[in-house]
Amino acid sequence: MEPQPVRKRVEGSRGGALTPPPRGFTWYAALTVTAVAGHHLLPATARPLSYSLISATTLLPLGLLVRRSARHARLPWALVLVAMTLLAAGSWITAADGGRLREVGDQVVTAGHTVLLLGALALVLMRGRNDIGGLIDTGVALMGLGSLLWAGLLQPRLAEARMPLGTQVALLVTIFVLSGVLGALSRLWFVGGRRLLTLHLLVYALLIALVGNTALALTTGSMTADRPRWVETLFLIAYLCVGSAALHPSAHELSRPGPAPVDRLSGGRLIFLGAAMVANPVLGGGRQLLGLPADGLLIAVGTLAVAPFVMLRIHRLSVERQQAEHALVHQATHDALTGLPNRAELLSRLSAALDREGRAGHPRVVLLFCDLDGFKGVNDRFGHAAGDALLREVATRLRTRLPHGDTVARYGGDEFLILSENASAAAITGLHSQIDDALATPIRLGGEPVRIRASVGAVVSDGATDADELVRRADESMYRAKPQRRPTPVHPTR
Repeated sequence: MEPQPVRKRVEGSRGGALTPPPRGFTWYAALTVTAVAGHHLLPATARPLSYSLISATTLLPLGLLVRRSARHARLPWALVLVAMTLLAAGSWITAADGGRLREVGDQVVTAGHTVLLLGALALVLMRGRNDIGGLIDTGVALMGLGSLLWAGLLQPRLAEARMPLGTQVALLVTIFVLSGVLGALSRLWFVGGRRLLTLHLLVYALLIALVGNTALALTTGSMTADRPRWVETLFLIAYLCVGSAALHPSAHELSRPGPAPVDRLSGGRLIFLGAAMVANPVLGGGRQLLGLPADGLLIAVGTLAVAPFVMLRIHRLSVERQQAEHALVHQATHDALTGLPNRAELLSRLSAALDREGRAGHPRVVLLFCDLDGFKGVNDRFGHAAGDALLREVATRLRTRLPHGDTVARYGGDEFLILSENASAAAITGLHSQIDDALATPIRLGGEPVRIRASVGAVVSDGATDADELVRRADESMYRAKPQRRPTPVHPTR
């Protein structure tokens, strides 16, 4: 018996083991893990430089990813590259000046986290463009947890340590940014439907960074200086995750749209969005009820961070409702097979045209009734599916050939009505010619070209006839035009 080939599961498939990562990914992970392990064996004076060099190792993988990505997919990774450059620069600024520019370094790191938010949001919008509502909900939820973390744990510690306002702002913005991005990426993870190691590594990196920044706020109050060794290790691991994420093949998959989960905004989720709007003012201002100073920083920064997302969510709901209403109206007024206005819509437009004619004081409405000759023979010979295809093709030709502003409607079966508000003899003759031209080219059915013809009856309003009567007269005119009122055989052409 011949040995059967081993089938490997493709990375990104649902369930099962992932395919072996490429060599570049493996070598990068091995080298950076070794560097992180050896970092703490260095003298204290050499560790700041080592930290800066290890953090800078993410730049080459990200730069290569930006270069190799499709043009439409470069922006998110370019922003992540800029963000990691700023984060590495912030640490280098503090280390290079002996800590005297610590606050400047903190601000640069905050800028890096902000750009990281933009890059992560761009990734989220590319991968989760079909789930914007869910992304907003999870992002706002994690921001709410960030508010609780700040109000209950971080702010009291910073106030007790009398940290400068700039440092507090930098930490608060960092907490909000990391929380929101972590929430959005987590949503992609749980509803993405595919196992993307790059996405997992980015979530790990943000979660580790959030834990590390929280630890810094509780210890040193700075994001760059006097970091405990274990916190420094966390940050280096986060850098390792980002660099590895850029080297893994699944990074390119993040630029493709993910699945579209059903977006139902239940009453509970709506209440949650409202609570998210008022949570920061309540947490910040509620301190006064306990005899504590109000947290104006949380009220200002927190509200500015959450309110735009809540308003965007409400705006999207409004747009989706308008789209649903438009779809329902279109479904009620248009033929499902051809996309043309249906009988009810034709009668509505005809009545409106007759009203305009009455106000104008002279006849101007003309109605043409078209009946396809030999359509029953098409169904009998080629089947009903071919008949439907023929109706769609005829509808397309009539819609594109007839003058702009005229209405082409499917009245029923193989009957089409054309409404025009130009009742001149030349215009009516032109409409007849355009209908003949539209049907002149054979239509291919079942691989065979078939020529179809139409009997056309035309009637001009006399200024005193309603819509139903005008349709009846056009129908009678069409039957008078139909040769001997006998079905015309199907004419295959060669």
